[in-house]
Amino acid sequence: MGSQEAEKVEWGLADIVGEIFSIRESNIAASIAVAVILISGGSNLFGWTQTEYAQAKEAATDDQWLIEFNISVSTMVKEETWQDEEKKVIEFYMDEFVFPDGYYIGAVKVIVKPDADSNGTTLDPIAQCDSIGANIRNDGELAAQWDFEDNVLSGQDSSCEWIVLSLQTYPGYEGDDVNSSAANEFQALLPWSESGWGEGVLAVEVELDVNTVEELGPVTQDDDEDITIEVEVSGFIASAMLIN
Repeated sequence: MGSQEAEKVEWGLADIVGEIFSIRESNIAASIAVAVILISGGSNLFGWTQTEYAQAKEAATDDQWLIEFNISVSTMVKEETWQDEEKKVIEFYMDEFVFPDGYYIGAVKVIVKPDADSNGTTLDPIAQCDSIGANIRNDGELAAQWDFEDNVLSGQDSSCEWIVLSLQTYPGYEGDDVNSSAANEFQALLPWSESGWGEGVLAVEVELDVNTVEELGPVTQDDDEDITIEVEVSGFIASAMLIN
């Protein structure tokens, strides 16, 4: 009994729908309704597409930024005595250099200083400057830009002058402010926030060759020299300023 009543209801609804769409006016009204729905949906889709396009275009358009570096320098000094024809490797542990939080290691400068009295003294006025050779060893213990063309990794002097060596540790860092193209501040600073560079052990190799002059009379024989190694490590933190 129930199934028969359900069938009657279904057939009744079908008859009503068929009757409605059999009327010409109803067909026109239905067509207009469908067109309105399609137009409204298309308009919304167009508006959404335009919005997404504008956002994508804005994201893809790079602004010009000035990258400024706030620099901090940490220094460590070691002094030792070298004998004639002696070669030593002096190590500096990079984690012993102190910087504020958030700073990255940009570059290392090594200054090798001979004894200030090696170029003649009251006791030994004819003493000559000794020959000193120095180099920063690339033994895989320090994360740095070893192939940077402006590095100065070795030097030699026999005129009592300082030997100055330099090594870039952070990629692209040279100490000066730079311009950058990026969509936003975060992307502009992203290249300057890589950790790991400058970590490890800095090894400085120094060799001494004492120069002596044989003279008649009592003179002080020079067979060693005190040499000072000063290491300056430059740390930086970058900031970005929009310039257009």
